[in-house]
Amino acid sequence: MVSQGYQQPEIRSILIIILLVSLALVLPGVQWSLFGWTYILLPLFAFFLFGRFGGSTGKKLLLTAAAISLVANLLLGSFDLFLFSSAMLLPGFVLHRSADRGELPSLSGLKGCLALTGGWLIALAITAAGSEVSVYSQMLLTLDQALTEALAQYRQSDGISAEALVVIDATITQMKVVIPAIMPGILGSIVLFITWMTMVLGNILLARTSGFTAWPNFRRWSLPEKLIWAVIAMGTLILIPVEPLPRIGINCILLLMIIYCFQGLSITVFFMNKWKVPLLLRSFFYVMIIFQSLGTLVLLFFGIADIWLDFRKLKTDAATGNS
Repeated sequence: MVSQGYQQPEIRSILIIILLVSLALVLPGVQWSLFGWTYILLPLFAFFLFGRFGGSTGKKLLLTAAAISLVANLLLGSFDLFLFSSAMLLPGFVLHRSADRGELPSLSGLKGCLALTGGWLIALAITAAGSEVSVYSQMLLTLDQALTEALAQYRQSDGISAEALVVIDATITQMKVVIPAIMPGILGSIVLFITWMTMVLGNILLARTSGFTAWPNFRRWSLPEKLIWAVIAMGTLILIPVEPLPRIGINCILLLMIIYCFQGLSITVFFMNKWKVPLLLRSFFYVMIIFQSLGTLVLLFFGIADIWLDFRKLKTDAATGNS
C-alpha cells in the first residue's frame, strides 16, 4: 500500500463512525426489507477504517460498534443476523492486510472472497447448531414454495392466454430445476460482487480522503493469464456425464464469467478515461452495458480477449519498464 501514514480521528469523527457502523449492524434486524442492503456496506466500512486510521484504531472502532450492536440485536431478538453482519466485517480486514503487503488486486480479491465465504460458513454453522434442517436447505425450500405459489396464481388468472400460460408453466418448472443446481454459483456471485465493490470503492475513498491508494486504479487491473486454464478445465467438467462434475463445472463457469466481466469493465473504464468521455454520457453507458444482457456479453468477450490482445497495452508497458 502506498501510504502517507495513518491519521488519528477526532472525537467527533469517532462518534460518527461508531454510530454509522452500529446502524449498519442493527437496522437490518429492525426491518430487513428496508435496511438489509446496508450489509453490503460493512466490508467497505471496515476496509476504509483500517486503511485510513490503521489496524489498531480501526479494530477499536469496529469492536466498539460491534459491542453496541450486539446489545441492540439481543434486545431485538436478532442474534443470528448479528452473526452474519459481523462476518461481513472480516473481508474488510483481510483486504486491508493484503493491500498493506503490496499484493496484486487479483490475489487480494481472492483472499477477500475466501474470508467472506468462511465468515458466512461459520455463522451458518453456529445458527444451524441444534437444528435438523440447514439454513441452505430452508432457503431452497422457501424458493421452491415461492415459485409454486407464483405458478398457482398464474394458473388462476383470467387475464393470461392459454399459450402464455404454457410458456410460463414451462419456464417456472425449469427454474425450479435450474436454480437449485446453480445456487452455489449465485451465492458465490454475491460474494464476488461485494468483494469487488469493497475494493473499488475503498480504493477510491482512500485516494480522495488520504491521498494514497491500496492498489492501482481500477482501470489498470488485470487477471492472471493462467486463469483461462480454469475456464477450460471447468468447461471440460460440464461435458463429463458423471454427477456432480457437470454441476460443479457450471457453477464454477458462472463465477469465472463474472470475474472476466469485471476485467471487461476495467477495460471499458480505461478507454472511457483515455477518450475523456463526459461524465454524464459515461454514467449512462455504464448503466446500459451492465444491466443489458448484450452489454454483459460484450464485457465478458473483452475480458477474455484481453488475455491475448492486451487492449490496454499493460504488458507492453511492463516490458518497457523492466527493460
